[in-house]
Amino acid sequence: MCAQGGFFENLLYGLQVAQGGTLPVYYNPTNRKSTMVATNDIGAEVATLLSGPAWSGQRVVELGSMISADEVAKQLGEVLKLDVKAFAVPRAGWAEAFEQFGVPKGHTGPAEEMFEAVNAGWMDLGVEGAEHVAGTTSARDVFEAAQDAAKA
Repeated sequence: MCAQGGFFENLLYGLQVAQGGTLPVYYNPTNRKSTMVATNDIGAEVATLLSGPAWSGQRVVELGSMISADEVAKQLGEVLKLDVKAFAVPRAGWAEAFEQFGVPKGHTGPAEEMFEAVNAGWMDLGVEGAEHVAGTTSARDVFEAAQDAAKA
């Protein structure tokens, strides 16, 4: 199974930083859709595959839905009850931004390469021969669950 693109949970920092109305992202342009998925959906699909009918051989399952950073920012804004816009972090600032999130200096290359691949469209859904399973958990659901957990 492959979850291509990104995880909604990787944008949970937005609950704090988007209070000013912007969600900094590495997706550029912010209106381009890429594959994203919630970790709950991954767990549910793995459980379904493990408890379902037996199969043999190779099986490729694509999991996720196409969504833009602009749409994620809008859903975050609905949870925060304010207008939130996605802001594409300029490419020259990626390494520094990743370091601020705790990636050690000099080790940001893999994350930068991943976002370059997503932005170039190399990680979209539709691989020939793959089974596609759309995600059922929205970015809004992930943001709401995290906000509720923080209040508890």
